[in-house]
Amino acid sequence: MIVRAFQHLRGTKSLLLPFLLMVAPVSAVGQGTITGTVREMTGAPLAGAAVAVVGTGLAALTDAEGRFVIRSVPRGAHDVRARIIGFAAAAQRVDAADSTADIEFALEPLAVPLAEIVVSPSRYSALTAQPAATATLTRENIQTMPQLGEDVYRSITRLPGIGASDMSARFWVRGGPNEEVLARLDGVDLVEPFHLKDIDGALSILDVGTIGSLDLTTGGFTTEYGDRLTGVLDMHSLDGNAPGPRTSLGLSITSVRASAHGTFAKDAGQWLVAARRGYLDLALKLTGANTDVSPVYYDVFGKVEYRVGPRHTVSLHVLQAGDALTWSTATDPGLRTRYGSSYAWLGWRAIVGQSVSANLTATLGRLTWRRLADGVEHQSDTLHLADVRSLDVAGLRQEWSWSMSESALLKWGAEVRSLGSSYDYLGWLDQNIVRNDSFVVARDTTQATLSPGGTTVGAWLAVRAQPWARLTVEAGLRWDRQSYTGEHTLGPRLNAAYALDRLTTARAAWGIYYQAEGLQQIAVGDGQTAFYPAERAEHRVLGLEQQLPGGVGLRLEAYERRYSRLRPEYLNLRDNLDLVPELQADRVRFTPSTGRARGVEVLLERRLGGRFDWAASYALAQAVDEDQGREVPRERDQRHTVYLDVTYAPDAFWRLSCAWQFHSGWPYTATTPSLDTVATGWRVVSTAYGPINGLRLPAYQRLDLRVSRQWPLRGGVLRAFLDLFNALNRANPRGYSYSYSVSGNQLVASASPRKQIPLLPSFGVSWEF
Repeated sequence: MIVRAFQHLRGTKSLLLPFLLMVAPVSAVGQGTITGTVREMTGAPLAGAAVAVVGTGLAALTDAEGRFVIRSVPRGAHDVRARIIGFAAAAQRVDAADSTADIEFALEPLAVPLAEIVVSPSRYSALTAQPAATATLTRENIQTMPQLGEDVYRSITRLPGIGASDMSARFWVRGGPNEEVLARLDGVDLVEPFHLKDIDGALSILDVGTIGSLDLTTGGFTTEYGDRLTGVLDMHSLDGNAPGPRTSLGLSITSVRASAHGTFAKDAGQWLVAARRGYLDLALKLTGANTDVSPVYYDVFGKVEYRVGPRHTVSLHVLQAGDALTWSTATDPGLRTRYGSSYAWLGWRAIVGQSVSANLTATLGRLTWRRLADGVEHQSDTLHLADVRSLDVAGLRQEWSWSMSESALLKWGAEVRSLGSSYDYLGWLDQNIVRNDSFVVARDTTQATLSPGGTTVGAWLAVRAQPWARLTVEAGLRWDRQSYTGEHTLGPRLNAAYALDRLTTARAAWGIYYQAEGLQQIAVGDGQTAFYPAERAEHRVLGLEQQLPGGVGLRLEAYERRYSRLRPEYLNLRDNLDLVPELQADRVRFTPSTGRARGVEVLLERRLGGRFDWAASYALAQAVDEDQGREVPRERDQRHTVYLDVTYAPDAFWRLSCAWQFHSGWPYTATTPSLDTVATGWRVVSTAYGPINGLRLPAYQRLDLRVSRQWPLRGGVLRAFLDLFNALNRANPRGYSYSYSVSGNQLVASASPRKQIPLLPSFGVSWEF
């Protein structure tokens, strides 16, 4: 349905606005050249160092003598930063005029504290200015790459191991659904952080402009993260002390957003506030489109931090998000939904003595779900749904870290959450069926009123050590318990990183992970009223990172994740994006016993902020469940996946970007109709289904393009972009719909693909000052 809504947006005259902005004349700006040398403190030249003019996209690599040249630098004062793996980054303020400026950098060897050494393989960083060997996305990378909705979840879906639908921000990680990925913002775990849940979570509740940095770990994560089987997305909001513009206003075809940050009390305090309102409903009305869907969403985030003396910092955070959707046609049931997410939390960070640090987070949260539906389904069936739910959370987490020596670190902590939920569910489906050679109406009714509650407790202990300079090992143990199931679990974990040389690091991880069924996850619409035991997964990961000449990073990883104690799943064999999936006639219960996800990933990238930036990755993978001796492919099983991103910056103002992706077709279930004649002579169409996920869709391909332009203004910058999503308008099916006709005694079935998003132009402008 959202596809049909988007199709009405194509061709609107308003799409010319960003193009007119981009080609508008700009006053002449003087340009200069910056040259220089990057050396070690000893005076030895550093070849391959990246030197960038901050905020312009201009950069260069040093040659064998440590020399660099950066041309076409806009007139004015700029920060010039030099960095290379193994050394501390350095910056100088340079006034670029019409002539040449010459500078020198002397970089100090980087002594990385033991607590900051990355021991986990499968870790990707984004929105950070810190150098890394591979897998680092800067804010500029994300701002200039094509994407829908300027959404933090969608901005990272082209990383290796990630599988995602055009329709959804709920990415899968190495064959594991998003429910198996822990989402954490500034120390608080988020539950279902998505807008438009009826469309599989089309957007997250987090605007990319509010996030200062994030780390995505796709396997082998350490003990401070628990109750998840697959991965961790650990996000931190933008620092109020962040340099550059303090206020940002943005307008795009789907949303309007605003954010501001700053300091107070002589920089002892900092604050951040951001808000976003999606107006896809208004955009559709402005184009005159007569659409069937009316989605509305908003989110607001704010924080205040205050440094109480040199060793203590306290903070207050709030996050509020909500959305509503109305769907109504002559042939489908009317649907009205409303969702809300509210969080508030207090934080305390402290340094105790010279070697102990502590973090305390206290949280209150409330989530609400409301779904109402009535009408005709599939032209003959009638359904009714009234589904109202809520979840209340009160949590406390304490984390400690003790640097016992330069080569030994002890980490420990505990967390407790008090949970309460409510379910008020009533749903029925009236079907016309043949019984005793007569047509009758059969009603299948499900009703549930539940109020489960309880507590969850987790505790962890880990030791990180460097037995010698090149090897870092972390061994830990995590314990979790849920009172509402009476179950407790114990998971050992082991991570190691070995520096073969300054440019090469090998990493490995092994661990046991558990995930309990969430208090809000009871499938009451499918008749479930009790909780299942926690699922279990064993991770094995090996990785190698290598910094190659020319600023190219290489990353190679092999992984295996073995599942056991899997819970039953409820699947729709025709379409898992039905508006009311639990009341459909194709709903089945799937009970796998074990599962497995394994693969090999290769990533090559050059992201230096220069004229050409690019990244290329390939993954060979398999994700299956085992059911009665048969291997059943998982929903996002992608045998082959290729991502390619390229950005070209002809000067400091323009960015041209393209992103291409390919993956093997997703699995789906065969549908076989038949024409049956009953004793009365009536003929009815019945449907049989083949093995679950026994067939494959055609291979998926998509090319996205973006052109962006920025205009430096006094005290700020104006930016505009024009995006072409699916620029080649490739019809990528997500499944098939079937229609039937009778010719004599023959049933004629016609299958038509249910397509994902077609060619979709979009644009946006922002003003930062």
